Amino acid sequence: METIITVLITLGVCALAYTFMGVIRLSRRVNDLELLRMELVDIEGRFERQIEQEQQDRQALGEETHERFNEWNTSIDRRTDKLWEEWHNLNNKVKTLDKTINPNIDIIK
Repeated sequence: METIITVLITLGVCALAYTFMGVIRLSRRVNDLELLRMELVDIEGRFERQIEQEQQDRQALGEETHERFNEWNTSIDRRTDKLWEEWHNLNNKVKTLDKTINPNIDIIK
């Protein structure tokens, strides 16, 4: 009987020791997971800041492109207006010259 009690106590102590070691291992894993969670939070924060920076850079680039396009468009409008004016002035001069050189142009046609 004493042998059975000794064996049962030994098994109980071993089970208790195994449980204690399991708790220690579980505690280490929890600590490791906590470190990983903190690293993920840091990475997520850096990622969000990087995305915000990219959005701001793209918005600034879009505004700069829009501004350059407006400047270019204004320049093209001025050039087109100048050419249009020169063309009409030239046509008016040609018509005036035709009337001066040949006042009876309707008879010829």
